[in-house]
Amino acid sequence: MSSELVGSIGLLLLFLLMSFYFSTTETAITAAGKIKLRALENAYPDRKGGFSWLADNIQKSLTVTLVGNNVVNIAASAIATALFTSYFGAAYGPLIAIVVMTTLVVIFCEILPKNIAIAHKETVIYHSLPALRMFGFVLAPIIYLVQRIVWFIGRLIGLRLDTYSSFVTREDLEIMVHASEESGALEEDERRMINGVISFEETRVSEIMVARTDMMTIPSDTTVERASSVFLESGHSRVPVYERELDKITGVLYVKDLLGPLSLGMLDASVTDLQRAPLFIPETIKTDEAFELMKKSRTHLAIVVDEYGGTAGLVTLEDLLEEIVGDIQDEYDDEIPDVLYEGNGSYLVQGYVNLDELSEALDYDFEFDDVETVAGMLLTLKGNFPEEGESVTYGPWRISAVEVVDHRILQARIENAADIGAEVAPGEI
Repeated sequence: MSSELVGSIGLLLLFLLMSFYFSTTETAITAAGKIKLRALENAYPDRKGGFSWLADNIQKSLTVTLVGNNVVNIAASAIATALFTSYFGAAYGPLIAIVVMTTLVVIFCEILPKNIAIAHKETVIYHSLPALRMFGFVLAPIIYLVQRIVWFIGRLIGLRLDTYSSFVTREDLEIMVHASEESGALEEDERRMINGVISFEETRVSEIMVARTDMMTIPSDTTVERASSVFLESGHSRVPVYERELDKITGVLYVKDLLGPLSLGMLDASVTDLQRAPLFIPETIKTDEAFELMKKSRTHLAIVVDEYGGTAGLVTLEDLLEEIVGDIQDEYDDEIPDVLYEGNGSYLVQGYVNLDELSEALDYDFEFDDVETVAGMLLTLKGNFPEEGESVTYGPWRISAVEVVDHRILQARIENAADIGAEVAPGEI
């Protein structure tokens, strides 16, 4: 075997090995993304500078791998064509070179390295960084020219092609969370908590507040003795105080502030002297903003007001936290679950349940433009106030009024004919 043949084969193998490297590196960078690269800076202190450079120059790095990959593939194909032509002639040599090189490039320089990179992206990036920075320096003039050409073409067609962003969007997170739950990497409770964090800043206080009609309040002329009875009956630790009407909330009474007067026997003292200044927030405020306001003011209860300045309801820190962690039950809670599966395709639902929560629990899209709760949905579908036992239909669902008090729908039953007889144990959804 001549030295020229050995040199050509060796050069061909070198180019194929470089193609393997470029394909692996490109896929690993793309799979990792900028956020992962920033995290790797701390995971590998010995190459923190390299990961920092890579995170700041992702577009340039990908261009290096793409240019390098194409150059070595073309060079390898040219060498292979020359080799096979010299041995099999001009008639069959190029054809054989195409078949052999296509097989080698597709399997060993594309499919195999890309699969390795996806499975071991951190290791691949760690070991490929030094060579990548070297190739970036060597190919700098070509990279600059390519980027300028790409920028010019983008200007011609009206698109920005000179930027690269690998930040994860909200939609990406939701898809990853859903896929992780299906694969078993996340439990359902974990998935709900993550979704709660994602949607926290999109939820308005009006969607989770305790409505005005459900507020436990006391008038300003209430005595300490009577106020203590209210706390015992309700199990609450804080109660708003109003003067003459609910639209005039004057303060919030804390149960611990009653301990002093009670110990001194001041049973007839007025709660006015014990109440604390209330925190007022608009009903349109987002839950994350309300959470920050309540933390800064060091209060656990806020009065929600509507656009006219009237009392719309109240919200507590517990209500806000439940948007993330789910229902929090304490020793005083004796509540019926918001959505209770009764068996035989039937669900008992509280009237105040938000339609988004209902849609998630029943895996069906309940959409109404002007209402937000189950009670509002039933009123809209019925067209007037239903009597207990009256029902309406919505898609495959039959919705019945279970408990109606003073024109308020407290509970509804939602049944799906397709689920009747399903073997699902009754319980909270």
